[in-house]
Amino acid sequence: MSAQHHYISKFHLKQFLDPDSLSLKDPWLWQGFIPDGPVRRRAPKNVATISLMFEGPGCLADRGATLETFLANEVEGPAAAAMREISRWPPGSGGEFPPALFRYLGWAAARSLPMQGLEESWGKGAHSHNWKPVEAPPAGLLNATEIRRDVRMLHQSLGRRLFPADSDFEQAARDGWFPDMSDRTNFLESVHIQAYYFQARIFPRLKWFVLHPPQGEFFVIADRPVGWVVEGSIGAPPSALRHPSAYVLASLSKTLLLLGRHTSEPWAVTPAQLNAVMASWAQAWIAGPTEATVRSALENSQPSLAPSRLVH
Repeated sequence: MSAQHHYISKFHLKQFLDPDSLSLKDPWLWQGFIPDGPVRRRAPKNVATISLMFEGPGCLADRGATLETFLANEVEGPAAAAMREISRWPPGSGGEFPPALFRYLGWAAARSLPMQGLEESWGKGAHSHNWKPVEAPPAGLLNATEIRRDVRMLHQSLGRRLFPADSDFEQAARDGWFPDMSDRTNFLESVHIQAYYFQARIFPRLKWFVLHPPQGEFFVIADRPVGWVVEGSIGAPPSALRHPSAYVLASLSKTLLLLGRHTSEPWAVTPAQLNAVMASWAQAWIAGPTEATVRSALENSQPSLAPSRLVH
């Protein structure tokens, strides 16, 4: 039987357990499926899994290693301690996050299953709009060793093709070819690169705040656990996060959500409104600590919040 890999860390999912189940041997959370249910009790070990999703090295220098092991040892363990530290911050406070938390947020944003489909749509859009880089990649990527291998590529009209390792990939990109994200090797390398962009460049440029809900209210988590809205769009590529309207939501637990923005101006928002936004960008499901919280998010799903309605 193939190993099941979590595309959202199991320790992260456990932060959304039903309070009434915590004293039991097998506690649960509530998982609701898009667009309107059903909503069922599920153990975290059975949520956000797919067969052998990270059984590959991505961009690791050790080509015999796997991202699954790397994530467990180098990303998730340090992040758990960082999340405990952040959870003690007062509501609405801001400041410098521990580096381990930024690293985890980058991976959480890049490695989710919905990102496969989004990466493909962004690849098509990049060619159709003739997008060009507005700044050089982070130094860590410029100094990395190049990996030469055969690459499965996709074209909007010509379909799929395997390009040999010695191909001119820059010319292929100009001709409208882009990596096929249904290919696991392509996706793992894309995840690795995008996670580094989030960690090293995109997220540090934002101002971050911690939000806690009022007593008795909770946050949900979506199958895309870290997402963003830019000018009302929930499907914009990460490069759009430069736009001044952009904001990022990352729910770390049922009582802790991180908000990243380009400004410190006051906003006003309720947990229900934030949950509705996260439900709108979910691909297949959301989860939370109570059935009522999850159902409410599904029923009130909306893609954005006007800036005048938000406050921290």
